Amino acid sequence: GGNDLGVGIFIGAHQSIGFKGILLAGTPEQKEKYLPALAAGENFAAFALTEPSSGSDAGSIKTRAELSPDGKHWIMNGGKIWISNGGIAEIFTVFAKTPVTDAATGTTTEKVTAFIVERAFGGVTNGPPEKKMGIKCSNTAEVYFENTPIPVENVLGGVGNGFKVAMAILNNGRFGMGAALSGTMRSVIKKAAEHATQRHQFGARIDGYGAIQEKIARMSMTHYATESMAYMVSGTMDRGYEDY
Repeated sequence: GGNDLGVGIFIGAHQSIGFKGILLAGTPEQKEKYLPALAAGENFAAFALTEPSSGSDAGSIKTRAELSPDGKHWIMNGGKIWISNGGIAEIFTVFAKTPVTDAATGTTTEKVTAFIVERAFGGVTNGPPEKKMGIKCSNTAEVYFENTPIPVENVLGGVGNGFKVAMAILNNGRFGMGAALSGTMRSVIKKAAEHATQRHQFGARIDGYGAIQEKIARMSMTHYATESMAYMVSGTMDRGYEDY
């Protein structure tokens, strides 16, 4: 984040949320199949949850997946928007509504399920990169799924448990944004201090004025708190705590 936040977003979308679900909820077979190439950077990953009518309300997504007649694949149809790495990823963590039948009552309801989807499965396309105001080197695009066949073994975390998987990924990955942005904040403070020491008004450098000193001091305080929290949370995670 201190050099180019777009690079930070690209890396975060790849590892902090893109393949994080495989790390947190994947089976040993899923981890063995996907993680080596993802960790080596041979494949890029993306997290596909947001839709035109669904943002923070993950339970309202419209993308659906139906089990094929032979029971070997889930067939996915739908679209996602604002997906970081959406145009370059080969592996997607995708969330879709699936029918879930209660064994005790026989009642069928729709619940969110998480899937590991490969672009190579077919039926996966993306729109052009979004024209953003900043972080332009980060690819952001819409992603579409049209009759995409997903092997049943690519369900992540169990059928109907997608909401829990999504929250686990987002809760785990958010700390990365604080860490990356603390670097951005440090760079911005440096630029502000450089400007203040070079800018002259009323016959003096503006860094000598109390109002400017207070602004830079408050920026520094906020940065210190942000960076400290990033270190604290990452340390808590490293020690194996799940509640952080």
